[in-house]
Amino acid sequence: MGARLRLPVLGLLLGLASVPALAQSFLGSGPAERLTVPPSGNALRAPTGDGPDLARRPDAAAAEPRSTPRLPEPPRAAAPQTVPRGVIQSTIAPARRLPSGPRGFRLTGEEDSLRYPVYLTEAQTRGPARLRLSYLSAISVAPETSELAAFVNGTKVGWTRIQAPGAVKVVEFAVADGVLKPGYNAVTFTASQRHRVDCSIGATYELWTQIDPSRSGLVVGTATDMDVRSLAAAEPDESGALPIQVILNERPNLARLERMIEAVQAFALVGRAARPTVTFGPPLQGRNGINLVVGTASEIAGVEGVSELGPITGPRLAMLPTRPNAPPTLVVTGARDEDVRQAITNLGVPADTGTPSGLKAVQLFRGYMVHGGESLTLDRLGAASREFSGRLLHVGFDLRFPGDFVPADYGKVMLHLAGAYVAGLSSDARIVIDINGRNAASVPLPDGRGEVFDDSAIPLPFSLWRPGVNHVEISAQLPNAADQVCDTLSPAAKQARFLFLDRSRIEIPHFARAARSPDLAAIKGGAVPFVVPGQRPRLVLPTPDRDSADAAATLAARLAMASERVIDFEVVTQQQVASDTSQLVVAPARALDPALLESVGFDPQQVQRVWEGRADMVATPGQFGPEGVLTLDRLRRNLPMRCALPTLIPQVRPAQPAKAPASQGEASAAPAPTSAPAPGSAPASGSSSGSSSDRELIDRWEASTRGSRQIWAAVDSVWNEITGTVRSLRQTVTAQVKPDETVEVPATASLLIAEGPPVQSSNTVIVTAPNASLLKASVSCLVDPVVWARLGGSAAFLDASNGTLVTSRPERIELVETQPRSLANLRLVSAAWLSINTEYYVGMTLAMALCLGLATTSLVRNVGRKNS
Repeated sequence: MGARLRLPVLGLLLGLASVPALAQSFLGSGPAERLTVPPSGNALRAPTGDGPDLARRPDAAAAEPRSTPRLPEPPRAAAPQTVPRGVIQSTIAPARRLPSGPRGFRLTGEEDSLRYPVYLTEAQTRGPARLRLSYLSAISVAPETSELAAFVNGTKVGWTRIQAPGAVKVVEFAVADGVLKPGYNAVTFTASQRHRVDCSIGATYELWTQIDPSRSGLVVGTATDMDVRSLAAAEPDESGALPIQVILNERPNLARLERMIEAVQAFALVGRAARPTVTFGPPLQGRNGINLVVGTASEIAGVEGVSELGPITGPRLAMLPTRPNAPPTLVVTGARDEDVRQAITNLGVPADTGTPSGLKAVQLFRGYMVHGGESLTLDRLGAASREFSGRLLHVGFDLRFPGDFVPADYGKVMLHLAGAYVAGLSSDARIVIDINGRNAASVPLPDGRGEVFDDSAIPLPFSLWRPGVNHVEISAQLPNAADQVCDTLSPAAKQARFLFLDRSRIEIPHFARAARSPDLAAIKGGAVPFVVPGQRPRLVLPTPDRDSADAAATLAARLAMASERVIDFEVVTQQQVASDTSQLVVAPARALDPALLESVGFDPQQVQRVWEGRADMVATPGQFGPEGVLTLDRLRRNLPMRCALPTLIPQVRPAQPAKAPASQGEASAAPAPTSAPAPGSAPASGSSSGSSSDRELIDRWEASTRGSRQIWAAVDSVWNEITGTVRSLRQTVTAQVKPDETVEVPATASLLIAEGPPVQSSNTVIVTAPNASLLKASVSCLVDPVVWARLGGSAAFLDASNGTLVTSRPERIELVETQPRSLANLRLVSAAWLSINTEYYVGMTLAMALCLGLATTSLVRNVGRKNS
């Protein structure tokens, strides 16, 4: 009986599943309906004849990149062969995706917001436009009390209930005419989320809504009118990264490779690419990214479309005519090498146009830049006044410090809060300030009758800040007795508990300006070692294969964004342990000089031992490209899409032809074959090799014992002698008490980035991986703004499968001069150095106390009458 009932029910379910789903376009008035995408479907895939796929425009399939991540597809029921009359086939056009930023794509807590700058050309702002939002939410989010709203340039275009715990859902909002403007536009998402069953403060951390960047964005036309003044309109890919394809028609020499890398940096600056991904090869296909042609007129003569530019007699920037199923192509050329460099200089000048909201979004997207001596109201940093009825309020903003900022306990940033809280809060109510995830201050809300405060000053020590982007989180914990009952639908649950006013301000005093070395935070914050005046840094490629060149160009573009200038790298292949200028070495581990690894604190044999299993592997792109597949699990875990390692297989080498056996005489006369030593292995014994090794060993020791230049060195020679003596004494004592220890590479690391101690005012930074394929994939993950913001210490180890970054703190830190000498900066740097080196501070204090005691004793000994 049960089986007979089961069959009709199963047939009914299959029949319902075979009916084509209808996509809808939604207006911004009232709750928007939702288009449910199955947990393993792709709303943007091309229609097929064997399933109820959503139709698209005829050109939509061509506009999508080939490597669009897709959720794994489940078995589909057979669809009817004919479409019923009156049923409208829906169209899902490709969207202009959102860029990746330091905040990523996740809305957390009871209230949160994300803002993205989107550049549009004049042609893209004409005609109908829609804002598409694809999202996934936590199962703990209560849909009846949780909302997700969307704004474009401050205009609310729609809202929807948050209800997507088991499947990605897509909603679309119509954007009214006149809202979008040429230039930068601000796209903002705000979430108000409440827990289903738990009203405790701890439960608020379970609330999240994850935006799917591969499907979200503005549904507008392609930028057919892009020119050299609107290069920021180049569209990011499904991960929020901006692909930059440098077109090659032949293997470039090092001089041309230098110009290509400079052009990539200039384009990253003008396009404000927070997450560039650079590759060398044939032109890109699809809608996303940009093709870049760099070289003299003779060097690029074979590239398709260049002949249409006509005669090239000087520096030239031009856009090739747009082609279907291809992104824009920018040509940077000239008659001579000097003309190409001048064209690159002309390229790297960004043009800031757009709406006021869009320009503010650009300014805040990478953090508000501060230089010291400023007082900023929080409305300038993106915060807004609001009344809050939940249990835990989060107000966050980002500040960006220069790369030569010295973090230490020599000063404080003052946060002045303005707001109010109601009566009836429990004794646990308080305001907590976090900086980069670390607690900086905790202030109780003690008055049980409530309070209105206009200037509650909270000090935030300098030691918690870092060069580059710093995220500040103001949390108001607001529990009361009603939370024990947890009636989420009662009128009392909607009563405001806290008032935050955006006239709250933050005061940043002047801070010390000097580069800490070794410290990767200075590199990610401002590329400090590579922008020293009077020096031309080197970009070392020991094995200039295509994957290594891709990784090096991507790093160079990211460093240009950090320093906000084009870095004039000299591309070379020779490695130097001690160089007269800073060098960035990008290569697989096997290509690195063992002495170079030792100079940055690593044991070459340990590195080889950890990575030897992956050194001979090669990457296979697979169906969805080397970046991996977008899955619901990765969305739930909030993993960056580019942080996914390719599949590795053993490298197949061609078999060597067998040689005929040699005669006895030939065998005895032939020299024995010499194999290359493994990294870190000792050379063969012998007089010449031994003396050469001794000479290299002596040179390395001499390089490591030279004193580096200190910013706090006094103007006169006496102070220089004192500091030199103290530094030498410290090195001697440290060497006697504790020998240098090498840092071990974790087994899960796929990338190592490390900086050595400064030698003769120059630094060496190495970026390496088990092989070239993993080097390229891992660098693509490293430059993600979320991962890049965590870079610090003397060394960092990246697991590019999930974006986990582990840092290693240096044993000793030196301060390197970066600013013109002044008494004000010298005082701040001296105070910072003493706060870092507390043993010297204590020693100087005791010495001064001893001198004061001796002086006082000698003074009072000769004063007064002696007792007989």
